[in-house]
Amino acid sequence: MKTLYKNIILIIVAITITVGCIKTKKQNRSGLTALVLNNWANGTATDKYTNGSLVILTRADLSNLSFTGQCFDSFTLKGTAVSPSNYYNTLAGGAGGALNTDLKKYALSTSSCTTLSFTGTTNTNLGSSTQRPDPSDGFTYKMYTCDPNNNPCSRTAITASGF
Repeated sequence: MKTLYKNIILIIVAITITVGCIKTKKQNRSGLTALVLNNWANGTATDKYTNGSLVILTRADLSNLSFTGQCFDSFTLKGTAVSPSNYYNTLAGGAGGALNTDLKKYALSTSSCTTLSFTGTTNTNLGSSTQRPDPSDGFTYKMYTCDPNNNPCSRTAITASGF
């Protein structure tokens, strides 16, 4: 009988630990919005990049001939246009260039994504991953892409990224 009670208690403890350790898929995004607001409060709401973009390019080969990339523009916070600098200075936006390597570059450009020959979306509410803002944050942008297979990155985009 003691063994039965021990087994029941072990099962209850195992279930409790399992249920307690299940993570929710909802992300806490308050940090990103707070960081963007902090950058804005420090006088960088608008600057020379306000009508420009944030370009992120990654080398797809070792000969510097092929790249994959993303471009972000039309940044808004609660409906007000803000500079991409506000996102660039966050970890998700490249930490102000501190995340640049020989393989991946983050850079601000005074040109829009379409001027840099990126193609993509006109949808500013792009979901809620670590790279895309949650529309309920009130912080949104447009995202465009390039890749060697479908839409090769233009020379102007490659130069704008710092390669």
